[in-house]
Amino acid sequence: MTKKRDTIRETNWEEFFKEYPGEPLEVLQKRHAEDVTWAEKHKDAPLEGGVRIRIKPGRPPKGKEAPIKVKAVKMPVAFWESFESQAEAAGLTLHAAMRSALLEWASKHRAS
Repeated sequence: MTKKRDTIRETNWEEFFKEYPGEPLEVLQKRHAEDVTWAEKHKDAPLEGGVRIRIKPGRPPKGKEAPIKVKAVKMPVAFWESFESQAEAAGLTLHAAMRSALLEWASKHRAS
C-alpha cells in the first residue's frame, strides 16, 4: 500500500516564493519557446537504441500500436512492498521504477 502524501499548504508556498522568487515571466516564456522549438525540431529524430512508446491516454489508432510485449514478473510480496516504497520515495511509479531497473540492467548486459 502507498502512504498518503502530505500536501504543502498555501502559506508554505507563499513563504517559499518570498525566499526563492524564481525567474521573471518573460525569461520563462523565452526559455519555454526555445524548448518547444528544439522539441519540434527533434521529434522525428531516431532514438538511439530505443523504441518510441506512446504516452498519450487511450488506445492508439489501429496499426499504430507500439511493438511491446507484456510479461508478468512473479516476486514475493515483501519484495514488491519494498520496491514500491523505494519507487515512491524516489518520486516514481512502480511501473516507471521497474522499467528503469530493466533498462539499466539491459544496458550493462548488452551483448557485444
